[in-house]
Amino acid sequence: MQPTIVLLIVITSIAISISLLASYIATITSFFPVRSWLHPEKSTSPSLLLGPTGFSEIKGAKGDVKPIQIYKTRIIPDIKDYYDILSVSVMKINNKLTFAMDLAGDPNKNEKYETAYIWLLYYNTSTSHIEQIYTLIMPNFAPASNFSLKGCYMTVFNNTANTYTLPFTKISDMPKDKVQVFIDPSLTGNPTSFNYMTCVMIRVNSTFLNKGPDYLMDSVPHNDRFWQSWFSR
Repeated sequence: MQPTIVLLIVITSIAISISLLASYIATITSFFPVRSWLHPEKSTSPSLLLGPTGFSEIKGAKGDVKPIQIYKTRIIPDIKDYYDILSVSVMKINNKLTFAMDLAGDPNKNEKYETAYIWLLYYNTSTSHIEQIYTLIMPNFAPASNFSLKGCYMTVFNNTANTYTLPFTKISDMPKDKVQVFIDPSLTGNPTSFNYMTCVMIRVNSTFLNKGPDYLMDSVPHNDRFWQSWFSR
């Protein structure tokens, strides 16, 4: 194959990949807006005080995965152990924030669908007292799925400013029975403390991405009502 043809193929592949990523980023922005808060739900979420170090953990119940349909679809997913949150934790050490979610199964065995692990962070600034909301999103696209993207990604979205502080980024496979990422605190606005909530959602339909997730599978703290309201448009 001539070098010119090879170069054109490479350029075309890169352009397609960039287009796919841009399209996905646009769609997940649409279903993570800043919403009116449900105050009883907020009061149940754990908080983390950040100094030079900090640690917060909350336990989940094993075997409580329940597919709750968010978007109308005829596809009913099987319950998998990697949808089941056993505990979530946030730790600050060496000026890095570590977000971890212990699962009942191996997320690297994700089949058929997009599985997304989500942290919703919120806090009030010390100066303006305006509530800041950030979403850490870790989507995992199954290798055998019909989704154009494959593998694990992560991104950080500033819901308050409606912008990304960390663009859509490919990451390596997760540890067994856990998802875990490390980020710079500046990506969440360098808060002195924050509260957080987590959930696992899946998207079963790969042909229509301009919508919210198809199913909520589990959440910690467990609160189906909050997440149904959050994801609904």
